[in-house]
Amino acid sequence: MAAIRRATVFNGSAPGTDTDIFSSDLTPLQGSVRARITVALTTSSVINLSATDGSTTHIWGLNASAALQAADLYDFEFGTDPALAYNVQVETDGVIEQLIWDDLIERS
Repeated sequence: MAAIRRATVFNGSAPGTDTDIFSSDLTPLQGSVRARITVALTTSSVINLSATDGSTTHIWGLNASAALQAADLYDFEFGTDPALAYNVQVETDGVIEQLIWDDLIERS
């Protein structure tokens, strides 16, 4: 699989509790079947993935909805649907030490 970098945050303030981190939602690129998030936080927090079809939004906890430990690095990979748009949220406001979103595309 090839990884295509879509968004990064380094040492950025979280926009608020349960608020989208990216200024606009990410729709999977053509051919993308999965996405990978790499994240480190300064404050222990649950991290959530939001998904919307434009009319309904669902929020899903990553890491089994258990809080990520501060200053540890985590990777999450999951399937994506091109009919949906995605974003990331934290449940505790703080600094996003690192957040990387990569679309994963199968090579033929």
